Amino acid sequence: MRTLLAGMRLLRQEPLALLPLALQGVAGGVLILIGLWPGRGATATATAVFPLDIYFDMKHLLAEARGWAGFVPMAVVLVALRAAVLAATLWASGARPKSGRFLMLWARCARLAFVSAALLFPCAVLFFSGAAMRYAPFIWVGALGGLGASLWGARRAAVIEAGGKPAPTVSGYLGYAATLMALSAAMSVLSRSGPVAVALLVASFGPLHCLFFLGWREQVRSPDVDRPGRAAIAVTGIAALVFFGASFYDRALRSPPPVATADTPGRLLLLGGADSTSTTGALTELNPRDVGVGRDRTTVLSYRGPGETYKGSDTRVDLGKVAGVVAEQIEAVRGQALLLGHSQASLILDRLFLSGGRGPDRSVELSPPPPVPPSVTVPPPGRAGRGKPGGDAARVFSGILDLVGLPGFDIDAPSAPVRLEAVVPKQDRPRLAIWALGDAAWLDGDWRRSDSINLVAFTDHVGVTNDERSLELARRFLQGNDVPGDAAGWRGFVVATMRYVFEPWRAV
Repeated sequence: MRTLLAGMRLLRQEPLALLPLALQGVAGGVLILIGLWPGRGATATATAVFPLDIYFDMKHLLAEARGWAGFVPMAVVLVALRAAVLAATLWASGARPKSGRFLMLWARCARLAFVSAALLFPCAVLFFSGAAMRYAPFIWVGALGGLGASLWGARRAAVIEAGGKPAPTVSGYLGYAATLMALSAAMSVLSRSGPVAVALLVASFGPLHCLFFLGWREQVRSPDVDRPGRAAIAVTGIAALVFFGASFYDRALRSPPPVATADTPGRLLLLGGADSTSTTGALTELNPRDVGVGRDRTTVLSYRGPGETYKGSDTRVDLGKVAGVVAEQIEAVRGQALLLGHSQASLILDRLFLSGGRGPDRSVELSPPPPVPPSVTVPPPGRAGRGKPGGDAARVFSGILDLVGLPGFDIDAPSAPVRLEAVVPKQDRPRLAIWALGDAAWLDGDWRRSDSINLVAFTDHVGVTNDERSLELARRFLQGNDVPGDAAGWRGFVVATMRYVFEPWRAV
């Protein structure tokens, strides 16, 4: 509020300063209306204050351009245009170079714009890779880097031809980010009604973006103007500490005693996720007695065949073939077959049920991905197509990870999320999906599975296998008891909120 009041103070002196960003908002509404920009929450940064508008251009071109021949010139033109909007806003708000020439001001803004684009491009690549591979840590790192890079650009834009103490503060910038998240949430809701409502909303937000920027300018020019306090930093910091603290506790510290008795009837089948092996993976440290089954009644399912060991590369093959291999092992089970799977195990079960093979009598799926593929697309290597720049950049990123000794990823593997098609299984077997809150960063659709009971664990993708509440509810479910879902409760609301937090920064 202090920033907006400061912006109104400057606007009363220079009313024409509202015009450039207001016109940019109208132009954004028109582009949404004619279909050049998607009318979804991911477009919230398209008309935002510099340099978040440049971030939108980077991520949008990565996901939509059909090749580098289109990406590079479009990126240059768009960055130059964003610099022109910034220069016009500065000029109208009273910023005048000593030469008195607008061209000199635009040149200075253009230098800052191209540097900002270079800093924000890796963040856009991280978000694209995280969305394409559905790997949340890439997005978390991209968000942190993007916050720092965009704050750096905003502070330098606000002091052009003004001097004084840089603004915005971290707290003030987080407040503006919260405004973008609210805009994104409203756009996501209105998108159900068609592009007209979304376009009008984006067009009307142009003046508000301008007030934020003018408020930062006024805080730079007038030291006596109150600056935002630390409330936004405190709220953000506490929320981050609570989540990461709970996640670290589940993943590394909690070591609960096994349940006193192994009272769950049947044989427990463990199915690891992508890049697991017969001896490693998220389920390796799981004590089956935590879900009420003795080790003598536990079997690790193989991606290769009954009794065979498998390695990480075996988990990246066609999931339809894997489903047949898994079905063969389930059919060999005498009595009740209970499955506890992690990550892509849920996608394998979808294909198993679709093919009509024998599925488990009950299954619990930990940290499952949504059954629908990601919104981004990646053409095969060497071919043009929507998302080629993003796919090529993701491949380079994977190569860098391999080079430094960190686990890479194969975006071209048959089991890669961008290579999969939506599968709607035909089955009536009870399924329980336990979603990790840390995965909410890449959930770009409805996080709930319509064929499952949906629970939420306040931990990360791997930590859910050591989460006390999750394991207790999994045990009750495998024993045939009713387990209430979290989809309509406050935990489901937290997941939806996390999705909206990341919505403005998504690839598309």
